[in-house]
Amino acid sequence: MALLSELVATCEAQRLDTGATLGVFARRLREAGRISQAGRGRGAAHMTYLDAARFLIACAATDHPERAVDAEHVFSNLIRTGERSEDGDFPVTKQCAPTLDLALAKTLEGLGTGRIDAISEARWNETSPAVCPVPPANVWLTLPRNGSGASLRVLDGWYRYDHPALAAVIESVGGGGYPAQKVAEDAFARETYRFRTAKNLTAELDGTLLRSVAKLIAGAEVTE
Repeated sequence: MALLSELVATCEAQRLDTGATLGVFARRLREAGRISQAGRGRGAAHMTYLDAARFLIACAATDHPERAVDAEHVFSNLIRTGERSEDGDFPVTKQCAPTLDLALAKTLEGLGTGRIDAISEARWNETSPAVCPVPPANVWLTLPRNGSGASLRVLDGWYRYDHPALAAVIESVGGGGYPAQKVAEDAFARETYRFRTAKNLTAELDGTLLRSVAKLIAGAEVTE
């Protein structure tokens, strides 16, 4: 099992951010109780896949560690609204992963146990010559920082998570006429305004980073 300091070091090695900045992210989330906390040093808490998911979401959602708790809480609680496609061999269902943090935690566990890579390799071997190297499994998280939503790719599955207020806007379209839609849109704007900038930045956490974090949590050595 991994310590929070090791999670920070792994993310620094993958160039997610500087070690100093990642360390502040970690402290703020731990102080807020969003990741496991149980002493320090040898008695420090071991990280879970959910801890790692929330840490990664915070780092994707903002470059400002002092805003980490707010950003992580909002983006971790994006709700499942649909999917472009599903993967029956590694389903990320609305029932098992209703929020983004749970979906990312499930994905990290699948990478940590090797299940996702095993599925990808088996499929490749069925359709490609043995001499061809096996490509990495399709896994990544795309997170626009305007607070509206995020998408998670896992193998052939592509899953959408949205802010609850945006889901309400979508529901209101055609459901209660323009007045109901306007109320929902205003509520969504209020809830997400603090995350919006003219830059409209989007963060993407790629498979290399996610796999490195997952293997750390699983206690396995990452081989390149």
